[in-house]
Amino acid sequence: MPEMHDYSGPFKPDVHWEDFSKDFLIKIMRLWQYAYLDMAGSWYAAVEKHHGFDAANECESEAWNEVVEHMTPMYVKAAKIELNTVLDSLKVLQLPPDNTQGDIFAVEYDIKNENHVIMPIKKCPGYESWERKGQIARMTAMCCEEAPILNPKYGGNPKFKGKMLKRGPRKSPNEPCCVWEWKLEEE
Repeated sequence: MPEMHDYSGPFKPDVHWEDFSKDFLIKIMRLWQYAYLDMAGSWYAAVEKHHGFDAANECESEAWNEVVEHMTPMYVKAAKIELNTVLDSLKVLQLPPDNTQGDIFAVEYDIKNENHVIMPIKKCPGYESWERKGQIARMTAMCCEEAPILNPKYGGNPKFKGKMLKRGPRKSPNEPCCVWEWKLEEE
């Protein structure tokens, strides 16, 4: 049976992902990415509405870190990534729904060496929304010292350490939203 490039035909009670074309699956995966981030944002807004800003930030950090600790080892295993360098950990950051592949978060890499990378994030929907609304406190809560991305488990390696070098507010939309530095912690 030929691959389905959409689902415009009749309902298939026994449909499987293998029935769809690669292009269709990529289109759906991109929608999943937005749905994943939209759910996280909606969840945060509901917690903030009912319990306040501080509670929402605490719950958000806890939830993201729980997902990271649970899911990252699965990405590492599925992709067969050996975690020896910063570049290996950056491969892990390219796999979850909130990934750095560029469709949602436009990222550049200034690779100094395999264990030292500067990563400007040129586009970030959350940051851009908070910036537009003047929600600097929200931006700070999600993107600074307690940022979930600073959890070394995000990259799958306890020695994988990140540091924010720059964050907003920006002077121009041409500037990156933020700039991160990634290194392996010395033993």
